[in-house]
Amino acid sequence: MNKDIIQVLIVDDEPIARDILETYIAKVPSLQLAGKCKNALEAFQFLSGQKADLLLLDINMPEITGINFLKTLKDPPLVIFTTAYAEYAVESYEMNAVDYLLKPIAFDRFLKGVNKAADILRATPSSANAVQAAITDNLLFVKSEGKLVRINLEQLWLVEGLKDYVRLWTEQGKIIVHGTLKSFEEQLAAYSGFIRLHKSYIVNIQYVNEVDGNSVRVKDQLITIGNTYRDEVLGLFNRYKLL
Repeated sequence: MNKDIIQVLIVDDEPIARDILETYIAKVPSLQLAGKCKNALEAFQFLSGQKADLLLLDINMPEITGINFLKTLKDPPLVIFTTAYAEYAVESYEMNAVDYLLKPIAFDRFLKGVNKAADILRATPSSANAVQAAITDNLLFVKSEGKLVRINLEQLWLVEGLKDYVRLWTEQGKIIVHGTLKSFEEQLAAYSGFIRLHKSYIVNIQYVNEVDGNSVRVKDQLITIGNTYRDEVLGLFNRYKLL
């Protein structure tokens, strides 16, 4: 795969929406239009014979929704959902979507989404054993773009799962490595300051600013607490609550 050029497949039943996205793709030198499909069946046929690095996938389409279509793919490309409906956002992130763009989609918002995808695709796929820990020094070493990068766990505030990659949010910036959120969860188990609160997120509780119902705010990020983790997460924060 040429990591410099991202092959993009548009899947949307609205002709105007397809044309707008095609125009946006043409404005970004690192993107190339791989194809346009007006429904999930066409997209499935396309992917059976060709590859795409990124899907721009509508959700509300006839016969098969974008979400159900994604569930049928054994090894799907990266996905950015493009839709007019905000209510599918939580489900889309549980499926490890790179981003969720609400129509009408502004170009700057589109660019932000594809830049996220580009960051993931630039990560080194050969570093399957990406996590190496120096436990005694409260450090974590991760392999990113062929280099070992030192992470100070006290400055790691969010770990985000992105399909076969993980994005580390640190005080020094974001780092993307090849690996699974489960592998990071296992490495961080020795540190009481980290807790998994969603299928796609592990947080450092030192950076949690507020807990509001089913969500927590970690610095400037608002994250929904997954049902599977709700009791454990709320139980942890209740231990710190003043009566």
